[in-house]
Amino acid sequence: MRLIALSCGISVALLAPLSAAAEDSANLKVTGVISPASCSVSLGGTSTVDLGEVKVSDFKPGKNLELDPKPASLTVICEGASARFRLKARDTSVGGGVSVVGLNHYSLGWNESGKGTPKPNGYFKLSIDTDAMQSNKYVLKSTDGGDGKAWGVPTTGEVGFDHDGEAFAFAASGSATQPADLESLTVPLKISAVLAKDPVVNGKVELAGQATIEIFY
Repeated sequence: MRLIALSCGISVALLAPLSAAAEDSANLKVTGVISPASCSVSLGGTSTVDLGEVKVSDFKPGKNLELDPKPASLTVICEGASARFRLKARDTSVGGGVSVVGLNHYSLGWNESGKGTPKPNGYFKLSIDTDAMQSNKYVLKSTDGGDGKAWGVPTTGEVGFDHDGEAFAFAASGSATQPADLESLTVPLKISAVLAKDPVVNGKVELAGQATIEIFY
């Protein structure tokens, strides 16, 4: 078993008026939760998605370059018992920065070639591909800042894996109002990179993006 959500609260009156009756004891309340399940999340296969090599000649003047989508997958396993888990994503690229802002747009790093201010290389869109899921393909997004107590309407298809602080969970039907309790789940991902238009390239420009996905239960 794994001990989680251990909290401790102390309430003691300080600087009470001299006229107040003095107490000869103080209460310390300790609360916590022992969860029957221990859940983990991992990337199936490899944790690196290679976008390959792009040539400047692949760009058309004044237009962004959209690369072919790449697949990846998440595997969630809960040991001991099924659990109602949720996932959060964060953009943890060094320096951050995207050429077009979007909730599921993640940085690909910066182009420092040429003169002037460095420019974002573009961005990659991270999505959950429910069409490739075998079960529990209805995605719920939290509406309470990721606490997992309030959820929006379940959706399917290509669902943006947003990094806005909200959490994502999974259910078996489109009428669900809460996530399902699951022992394991494979979540197919889609990575769609968009490179910023008119890049200045004096040497090799490295595309470097990183998304971190956390599990809560």
